[in-house]
Amino acid sequence: MGSSPVDLHLHSVFSDGSLTPGQLAEQASAAGLKAVCLTDHDTAEGFPSMREACLKAGLETMSGIELSCTYRQRSIHILGYGMDTKSPSFKKQLSSWQRERDERYDAITEKLRRRGYPVSTELLHRHFPGAVLTRAHIAVYMAEQGMAPDKETVFKTLIGRGCPCYVERKPVEPGEAVSFLLSHGGVPVFAHPILTRMSAEELDEFTGSLARLGLMGIEGYYSGYGRAQEQLVASLAEKYGLFLTGGSDFHGTAKPSISVGTGKGGLYVPYSCYQSLKEAVRSLQIQPAPEEPV
Repeated sequence: MGSSPVDLHLHSVFSDGSLTPGQLAEQASAAGLKAVCLTDHDTAEGFPSMREACLKAGLETMSGIELSCTYRQRSIHILGYGMDTKSPSFKKQLSSWQRERDERYDAITEKLRRRGYPVSTELLHRHFPGAVLTRAHIAVYMAEQGMAPDKETVFKTLIGRGCPCYVERKPVEPGEAVSFLLSHGGVPVFAHPILTRMSAEELDEFTGSLARLGLMGIEGYYSGYGRAQEQLVASLAEKYGLFLTGGSDFHGTAKPSISVGTGKGGLYVPYSCYQSLKEAVRSLQIQPAPEEPV
């Protein structure tokens, strides 16, 4: 069991991925994985489907989410695992953040319409039913409708930071996300820290500040990490008493170079990462516990 690979960072059609939870479980099983976690952006609506699919496939799983945060104008993501997704207060807070997201996308699409692009949040919700909208949905929609040659162009010329149709999101502080997860039995994990593009000193200071607020883990295995980057994250984990997690950050067609389990080809996340998550969830003493296959 100790050598069995896992993938603890996957996205589905419930946020900005292209596969259903069932399809993710099928790919994970085919890849020989032992455990997987669905970590859609700012929603856990896909977890019931993922749990059912994993139980059928003989995969271990637990609830997961990836919360979008902002720190000094940097995009920071906090992963959460094992939280009580049925809690009314959990759902209420996610709904509140979702309303703020929709207000942002209303503003972005209004700017696009002023420039002659027929885009609206209503059209986006219709085109991506059940998904939590992201800017990636806008870019994909516009490319599919022939308004741009590809989604990268949409980001670079219209909706990326500094572009004419960009709208800043109302910030959710990383510390707020950590506290929110802990209050619902969730284990907070710092997602892909290398992607924050902080200097080593900044990353050290920031990770330490989150650890003091209750951060429990850090993503040490990730698609595209080099050996030196893995060592840097591992040193931060040791310094601040964090355990390591890892995952591919699979999205499907949005990131076609990334595969379930193996990332860009060389990713290997050991089962010990999932074991650490299970132990952390139990230490919080709030149910539900991780789901085990029968």
